[in-house]
Amino acid sequence: MKRIIRFTLPLLLAITTVLFAGAIPSTVMDSTISSKSITLHGSLSVFNAAYGKNYFELNWNTIAGDFDHFEIERSLDGETFEKLGEVKADELSAAGRYLFRDHFKAITARNNDFFYRLKQYEPNGNFSYSKILIARMYNTKSLASLSVTPDPVANDILVNVQLNENSFVMMKVLDESGSLVLKEGRKADSGSSTYSLNDTHNLKKGLYTLEVTVNSREKLVMKLMKG
Repeated sequence: MKRIIRFTLPLLLAITTVLFAGAIPSTVMDSTISSKSITLHGSLSVFNAAYGKNYFELNWNTIAGDFDHFEIERSLDGETFEKLGEVKADELSAAGRYLFRDHFKAITARNNDFFYRLKQYEPNGNFSYSKILIARMYNTKSLASLSVTPDPVANDILVNVQLNENSFVMMKVLDESGSLVLKEGRKADSGSSTYSLNDTHNLKKGLYTLEVTVNSREKLVMKLMKG
């Protein structure tokens, strides 16, 4: 049974216009997850998820703002979020990024896409929410996980792949009629790689499809509505 994920990507530099809305992830085996509409905000230059054994390690850093601490929230339906924990703003890793590990049972990750967001608190108590990061575990021979999130500066779509072996990653954007409007293929080494789909913020209004395929096997399909 197919279920549908929907999310929105608003412009992130203090602009409220919606960029994309609606997402339908699926694998080659046609497994899909569903949720209702959600809204993305944020002021981060990085927000990624890397899959470990029964956990996602989230990492991020900020591009602006005086933050006191971050609350990490997760949703399995894109609508109802729960608090997982907190990270103080001065708790930086050696690489200068904030880190948080979300541990879970393997069966939970196999049956769900994970929606993550950060609740960013300023010292005066004011807070704002980050953009949404959608992460999926594959744990196959080639692909450990795949995540999709908006670039907080250019507002292009970012695709992060965590590979178990050297692979070929193909990314396509098609318009509502099925015509190809963007195609990027990359040879990628084992490990984590992030790709920006340049100029996707310039697409005309309408319905689009994002396809990400690894070695012609593992596949993510996501519907995007440019508003």
